[in-house]
Amino acid sequence: MDDSAHGEAPPDAPAAEAAFGAVDGPFDHYRRTVHILERGDEECLVRQHISYRLSVPVWGWFITPLANRELRRPRRDGTQPFWAPAERLDARSGQVLGVLCLLSVVAGYLGTLLSQTITFAFDEFDAGLATQGNTLAAVRVGVLIALALVVVADRRGRRPILLFSATVGCLIAAAGAASVGVWSYGASQMVSRSLSTAMFVLLVVISAEEVPAGARAYAVSVLTLAAGLGSGMVVWLLPLADLGLRGWRTLFLTPLLALPLLLFCARRLPESRRFRRPQAPLGDSAAPQPAASTDRGPGVHGGGPGEAATGTGSADRPVPGPGAQRRARRTRRLTLLGVGALLFSMFSAPASQFLNEFLRSERAFSASDITVFQLSINTPAAIGVLIGGRFSDVRGRRRIGAVGLVAAAVFIVLRYAQGGWPMWMWGVLAGIFGAATVPVMGAFGGELFGTASRARSNGQITVLGVLGSVIGLQIVGRFTDAGGDFWQVFAMVAGAPLALALLVLWRFPETASRVLEDLNPEDRDAEPPPSAAG
Repeated sequence: MDDSAHGEAPPDAPAAEAAFGAVDGPFDHYRRTVHILERGDEECLVRQHISYRLSVPVWGWFITPLANRELRRPRRDGTQPFWAPAERLDARSGQVLGVLCLLSVVAGYLGTLLSQTITFAFDEFDAGLATQGNTLAAVRVGVLIALALVVVADRRGRRPILLFSATVGCLIAAAGAASVGVWSYGASQMVSRSLSTAMFVLLVVISAEEVPAGARAYAVSVLTLAAGLGSGMVVWLLPLADLGLRGWRTLFLTPLLALPLLLFCARRLPESRRFRRPQAPLGDSAAPQPAASTDRGPGVHGGGPGEAATGTGSADRPVPGPGAQRRARRTRRLTLLGVGALLFSMFSAPASQFLNEFLRSERAFSASDITVFQLSINTPAAIGVLIGGRFSDVRGRRRIGAVGLVAAAVFIVLRYAQGGWPMWMWGVLAGIFGAATVPVMGAFGGELFGTASRARSNGQITVLGVLGSVIGLQIVGRFTDAGGDFWQVFAMVAGAPLALALLVLWRFPETASRVLEDLNPEDRDAEPPPSAAG
């Protein structure tokens, strides 16, 4: 059997006996042709030829060899390979997810510039650790810009706001190369990082609205990997900071190279298919009120026909309308996820933001040493991202998230407590387990809110996450500046992720493999417009 998985049929091939197309899958083109070479009484010798083109842009160079292997050895049990989502993507979702990953690379680069360059920039500006902490906290006030943008995205569409944030973010980041002091550096980063934050929110929202129910955490995981690639590019270029006192400025000019990529993405990214549906408002007028029941038994309503029910007691309490129920459900979920984001960021933000300063001041690392260390501990984190995304789609979100949070907190404290090879080992383990929690926590935000408020709700959660990061940065910055050891301070704030792990286990709902309309009934009630039928 010829299992060729690409290309055209050879010219001398026998006449095809059968040709098949794909029912679904992330393909722009798929054709399987089966030729009978020898026909026997009970068996036939056949050759099949498969030609296809993936709908995933740019990333085909990575996915095609994996797809070739699967097509040559098809699975008969209906399962998906470990590198693929638990539920198969279609052509549109494959294209959209591929474009979102490209934009995630840009967002990852913009979001990492501050943490990787601040120690070198402030060395030029002759600013201390406390000033670093204050700047890192002040820059996060820009999250209000991100919140305003995602609120607009719920009204005007996800696509235009995402592309606007990416384009302006790159331009503002490039302007940071001309910073003359702490204020100009911080101001440019405040705007640039707020735009990258808006990008991350909208990337998760669009992916949740486009991919199948069994692939949402997987989508967040590949977006995280793409963002990690963008973050890694900053680390790759970080040795340029060793070229001189002003060498760090080169890293701020690189986003200009992403502008042609953004044009490519704009041509291939459609508006979210769920956003195009009419949105049910959150008010009580969104749906008809249920008719009042008159079956209340003797003594509860008037005895004559046509009399209004005027009974007293618990049976008379008004039943909340659908709009009130939606608002109450959204408020509960928003509070739950907001507290979770605050606790998560209280620990994760200072753990990442102060790492370079710790390596320079406590371990005497150069910029090149920091690059090697960052790549060594962050590259294996891709394993955790894939495991977290795939297993949370198959086995559920809560257990994967809780285990990852506890393990990551312990290993990060150990990373700051020990030097030498144990520091590298704990760093790798912290990266793997910490990365496993990212698709889990990211998926919740895209799943637990209706389409009419999904972007806005995730923006508000992000604001609370930024508040948590400000608290964490202030605690770690002030205690270490006062002479405290890094590991002791991080052991103190590690209570935040441990509390979040308990919250995830006991209070978070299980959302794996449930369609968004089941999780948010208001979306199920919204009918597609006639022009979009079919």
